[in-house]
Amino acid sequence: MYWIIIDNLNFNKPVSIMKMRSKLIALAAVAMLVAGQALAQEQKPQKIGTLNMDYVLAMMPEIKSIQSTLSTLQTQLQKQGEAKQKQYQQLVVKYQTEGPTMTLADRQQLERDIAALEEELNQFTTTAQEKLSTKQAELMGPINERVQEALKAIVAEEGYTHIFNIGVPQAGLEILFYIDPAYDVSNLVLKKMGIEPPADSQN
Repeated sequence: MYWIIIDNLNFNKPVSIMKMRSKLIALAAVAMLVAGQALAQEQKPQKIGTLNMDYVLAMMPEIKSIQSTLSTLQTQLQKQGEAKQKQYQQLVVKYQTEGPTMTLADRQQLERDIAALEEELNQFTTTAQEKLSTKQAELMGPINERVQEALKAIVAEEGYTHIFNIGVPQAGLEILFYIDPAYDVSNLVLKKMGIEPPADSQN
């Protein structure tokens, strides 16, 4: 499954307006598909192709809408978290400035309030991140299925035995050092989904 990167929420320091990164990545280092029993026969020669998932996903018109939706949700959650963080900081400042002169009962109550709000803030941060991840999975599900169906069709039609993703280097290493661009199926996948690749596309 492939994903859009979303920034982690952090309410413990000043946060600027967050932007969705345009970089689209594949979680899998290598995507390998087998066309079927006929292609799996040992007497058949292997036909290896490549797929640039960064490129394919970036070309899909749905991605912009998904990015916008996730960015809006992220901004909403960020504002809620910042409001809770501000409230927490106000209580801490009150404790630091007024605590020494408070009665023991009032000071202990304020300590409980601070502890409770800190727990609430931590829980909100976790829940907010889960909401973002869930929403992303929901929105990207149909996209992943569409790409996979197109890729399966290309594999069957063109007789590929293996397809490698070349969109993302792993640990500083390219998945493939070199392969003839003629074997890259990225544009075939786009066309299978009804998306016209750029005229100057080389892959």
